[in-house]
Amino acid sequence: MVRPHGPEARPTGRPVPFGAGVPRATVHKRAATEVFLTDAVQTADGRFTVAVRWPGEHDLYRPGPRGDEDPLLWIETVRQAGIHLSHRFYGVPMDHPFVLVGLTFAVDPATAPRHDARPVPVALDVVVRREAQNARRMAASAEAVVLAGGRAMGRVGLRWQAVDPARYEVLRARNSPPKPIGTVPGDTDATPLTARTVGRARERDVVLAATRDDDTWMLRLDTGHPVLFDHATDHIPGMVLLEALRQAAVVGTARRTGPATTHGTDRAPRTPLLRSGTVDFEAFGELDAPATVTARARSGPATADGGPALSVSAVQGGRTLARADLLCGPAPRRMRDGAAGARR
Repeated sequence: MVRPHGPEARPTGRPVPFGAGVPRATVHKRAATEVFLTDAVQTADGRFTVAVRWPGEHDLYRPGPRGDEDPLLWIETVRQAGIHLSHRFYGVPMDHPFVLVGLTFAVDPATAPRHDARPVPVALDVVVRREAQNARRMAASAEAVVLAGGRAMGRVGLRWQAVDPARYEVLRARNSPPKPIGTVPGDTDATPLTARTVGRARERDVVLAATRDDDTWMLRLDTGHPVLFDHATDHIPGMVLLEALRQAAVVGTARRTGPATTHGTDRAPRTPLLRSGTVDFEAFGELDAPATVTARARSGPATADGGPALSVSAVQGGRTLARADLLCGPAPRRMRDGAAGARR
């Protein structure tokens, strides 16, 4: 069971408002619809309560047809919190790029809040630890507990650094793979996977295409995607790589656990749901070079319902961009059966 930091579920301090979103620039978003934070208050040294507003419907992150919670929505929300807190409370200049270093997460889908047509009020209990900070660079980590109605629903850990533009250019050059000759990610002729196969609602949300290897896929990039490419960037965004790793884990889990099953009157298949994982980002990915994503079974405990432990990696030009250890499992029956009622 996930528990809040310390003995109290709700940190003391002035109430955190659930209203309009924070300024878009403070979470590095162009579209107001992509801002998931409404405010933040400091409750202790290095500890914050962050108010969250999740939409009932979204262009990418969604609970699914049976009411499942999308764990990438949790991660994106905590990522925004790390950026916002860095600017607002730690004095990081607005022109400093943020580099995602790694993350961990654990979500209990049996207790995750279900969406309906209205925004869902959620709060984060966040503890930030600064590893280093000067005028040119801040390196930090955060542990965030996701709270709904004061109840802990999941946990996300985040590691990042914010650097000045000059230092960013040095990092960019040092941590970029060589550009191989070949098809660029957005122009691949490989057949895309279906949205249903990867657990998404729209075909344009699919970032993987089939190859001759059942465990390896080509990365597909749509730089016009309103969520994955909310604003212009000179590299493959970390959340795009994370979505590719997630899709590979979903497909890899489904292939290893056999055909999807149904229960009772619920005839929809049990699409694997991301439960927990650890992700490390190792290099910048280029937008104009081919990349692959591979999911392999690894030794380690499976989920209670048989979901295999998977090692998933994204590679470009012989260099690993990101690697992850991920666990998936089917959506709990209670959530599938209760989804229709939750949406009325």
